[in-house]
Amino acid sequence: MTQLTERASIQHGLLSAAQLATAGFSRSMIDTRVRNGFFSRRGGGVIELAGSRASWEQDLLVAVLACSDLAAASHRSAARLWGFRSVDDELEVAIQYPRSVRLANVIVHRSRDLAPGDVTVVDGIPTTTPERTICDLGLIFPEYEVHRILRQAIADGLVLPRDLWSMRQRTSKQGRNGTGVLERILEALPEQVEVAESGLEVHFLEICERYFLPAPVLQLPVRVAGRDFRLDFAWWEQRVFVEIDGASFHSTPTQIAADGSRQNLLVRAGWTPLRFTASDLRDYPSRTANAVRELLQSKHL
Repeated sequence: MTQLTERASIQHGLLSAAQLATAGFSRSMIDTRVRNGFFSRRGGGVIELAGSRASWEQDLLVAVLACSDLAAASHRSAARLWGFRSVDDELEVAIQYPRSVRLANVIVHRSRDLAPGDVTVVDGIPTTTPERTICDLGLIFPEYEVHRILRQAIADGLVLPRDLWSMRQRTSKQGRNGTGVLERILEALPEQVEVAESGLEVHFLEICERYFLPAPVLQLPVRVAGRDFRLDFAWWEQRVFVEIDGASFHSTPTQIAADGSRQNLLVRAGWTPLRFTASDLRDYPSRTANAVRELLQSKHL
């Protein structure tokens, strides 16, 4: 029972019928523990241990375990688990076609191309991999939202463009619409995308390519006044650098002071800075590109 309790602690207080059977629990043994209040039934043969905390994650794992065999949290649910989105409460599960499972309040996707390699575990829950999740999101979200998610996933190191291309090629054999969205986004990615460290940096690279700016050097190491810095984007010949400020960075008094001190040292060493925010990139890409172009051209005078 100790091993089962440990497994349940990883699985949000849940155990599947198969896990209980493997541990030697008969139906009558389970029934006895249900009557005594140690277990409660959650449907699909899934058992919840007494004292477990109710949560969206627990409900999602109930749905996955109830499907048995090859099943995984997918689509919006997988996007939430991977941190791609935080506003979706839907419970979505992918299973292999032609199996058919009906679960109350759960969207079950029957997939012809779901493979064991498409499934991993996130927070104790079998979940589609980041590559598979992004491909599936092409079926349900607008292209701009899939583009945003893909940028961030690459910048966070969760996916590589080459792996997304492989996923696209495999799943497109079934004629899935989501692969067309993924292909268009991948073809539009800038060459230096894998060096970027955030979704905002990927976005800035895209602006550089779209508006035909000279390619910057990413994460350029610079030593000034005995201190080592890295510049987000730099044009060494013109001694120009660009920093991208996200909503969660450079916002506290300590961070602002550190940024100011760093920038002052770089300016004294002959560097000229430009700073842009997430809204600059999103709402004013042309204005952003023109500011960079004008400064670079002025350095040639």
